[in-house]
Amino acid sequence: MTATSTAPRFAHGVMTISLDGEDVELFANVRASRTICRLYGGLNQAFTNTNAFDFDTLVNVVNAAAGRVGKQAEATAEAIFNEGVIVVAPQVLLFLNFLAGGGKAPKTETAKAGTAEAGSEAAATGEAG
Repeated sequence: MTATSTAPRFAHGVMTISLDGEDVELFANVRASRTICRLYGGLNQAFTNTNAFDFDTLVNVVNAAAGRVGKQAEATAEAIFNEGVIVVAPQVLLFLNFLAGGGKAPKTETAKAGTAEAGSEAAATGEAG
């Protein structure tokens, strides 16, 4: 398990994470949102449980987002345990944010800083708005 293997990747409503050496695509779509909301009474409770490192919530969210059922769904628990709950929980939180945002990749701190700097420069030169 390396830091680079656990960094999620985003593309067109899909967040890809690594679980126990396997890339798992988590789809931010209506099906995943409805499934998670039915299980937890809304995304807020899923956030709360994930923040509390609730193992079953991690497994259920990954299974709902990846569309895993049957033996593949059962294997998710083992993969999360092997990867480490402490590693997977922040990724699931990131996915829940991604899902709540309609499948749009979160803005990075670097991008936010660059936008703020550009705005400051424009204001200083009188080019703003």
